[in-house]
Amino acid sequence: MKFHGELLIFVMLLVTNLRVFFVRQVRRDPLVVLAPFTFILSILQILAWGIDIFSAFAFFLALLVLLSNFHAIFRYMESLYIDHYSALMKVWAVCTVSLSVLSIVVLIIFAPDEAKSNKIGVQENIYRMEGSFRSGFKEAGSFKLADAYIYEFSILPSIKENTQTENSENNASSIILFFPDKRGDTVNYKPYLQQLALKGCLVYSADFYSNDCKWLHSFGDNKIFRRTIMLIQSFVRPAFFDSQREYYSYNIKLEAEEMLKYLESKFADENLSCTMICDSMGHSALIELQKQYPDLVKNVIFLDEIPEYKTAGYGMLEQTNPLLLTSLGIQKDSSKNLSNILAEKTMEIINNESL
Repeated sequence: MKFHGELLIFVMLLVTNLRVFFVRQVRRDPLVVLAPFTFILSILQILAWGIDIFSAFAFFLALLVLLSNFHAIFRYMESLYIDHYSALMKVWAVCTVSLSVLSIVVLIIFAPDEAKSNKIGVQENIYRMEGSFRSGFKEAGSFKLADAYIYEFSILPSIKENTQTENSENNASSIILFFPDKRGDTVNYKPYLQQLALKGCLVYSADFYSNDCKWLHSFGDNKIFRRTIMLIQSFVRPAFFDSQREYYSYNIKLEAEEMLKYLESKFADENLSCTMICDSMGHSALIELQKQYPDLVKNVIFLDEIPEYKTAGYGMLEQTNPLLLTSLGIQKDSSKNLSNILAEKTMEIINNESL
């Protein structure tokens, strides 16, 4: 969805600017309304998916196109006619058309290779929560802003019945709590979480944005900016980023304790136990929680310690963010099966520790 939204914006920008070259007679210019519509769409894209290099550039270019077409928009609203555009406007259109085409090409080259959960036999539910760590969380109303998003992945019942084996029966009761690194958030780990669900696990991952759990102590704690700012910070100020790991681990512990409460309320009548997994952030937090709740947390696994996983802290970049993968200088896995490999390694650890 994110990719298609960005592609739509750049295509609309391309059409908006190409129209300048096709005015051949006196007429109104209805295509100019695409300029404000595209700008609004670029804002909605950022609000929905957060800001990254593509959405930021789309917003910037849409703003420039809107401003440069302000006079044409005014003329259209006043039902005035045009017979040509100025040479300056055509030069500007050449620039914006070139930028739009370049953006479309780059976007397609680095398009994510993700699969929709229902297409591969996974049931995915997202629960919008409101509240705080102090007062607790509950499901948010339809028209309320969410302070947390809890993702639930499980194998579709029809697929489970058709593929059930002795191993999948052993794994069917496995509950996994996954804690993503904040440079990735759940969205960049989804292929891995989907594969764990296909192996019979009930998988939960959450992204919290409540006011009483700060990561950056600035506007960057907002859902729109946090992942990108932490990503930039880890590149620009790696020493500082590493120095904050103990603090990050404290925040992960808050999230983990909240997720344990969530599971206890959801499975109140069952003998509950789970496996906790994290990537880079939160090692010490999960170890501490396992000691604190030995009956509840039976296994702790660190994804970044699995040798095949080369993008520690960032998620399954081969499928979710090929541009960032290239920026890190990491080559794609030729098998295109990394998420499944990591899920298999994870299940080996779980099953071996359960013996």
